[in-house]
Amino acid sequence: MRLNDALLGCILLLVAAVVAAIAWGFPAVPGQDYGASTFPLLIATGLAGCGAVLIGSGLRERAPIVEWQAWLGEPRRVIDFLSVITAIIVWILAWRPLGFILTTAGVLFALLRRFGVSWKTSLAIAIATPLIMNYIFGRLLLVPLPAGLLAPIRWW
Repeated sequence: MRLNDALLGCILLLVAAVVAAIAWGFPAVPGQDYGASTFPLLIATGLAGCGAVLIGSGLRERAPIVEWQAWLGEPRRVIDFLSVITAIIVWILAWRPLGFILTTAGVLFALLRRFGVSWKTSLAIAIATPLIMNYIFGRLLLVPLPAGLLAPIRWW
């Protein structure tokens, strides 16, 4: 299935509006020219710009709003698509109780194996990526990520 760019642009504009509306409610930081809403508003502006470009592109190409693609008739590709959607849902539901590192490692490993990456490479990527991401976000950017089951052995 392929959606017209104009439809995707409208969806992106809607997302930008929601992000901006939520960000306007963030509190100001005393003594600073910018606050907690600065980066979300910048992201919303970027999303709105991309949405406008997509709307223009979609209106120029005059394609149907929805176009069914041949891959929908191939069970393996449909399962691949559903695997990604399922992985996202599992990650959203499991990352707080299990923790960022364990959830990300499990989801990455499952998806890499599903898409044909070898066991060794999948395992290496699934271990290294969440550890690197945890270091970058947790230590350098000071974004608190849930430790989950690894909280008792917190080494970072």
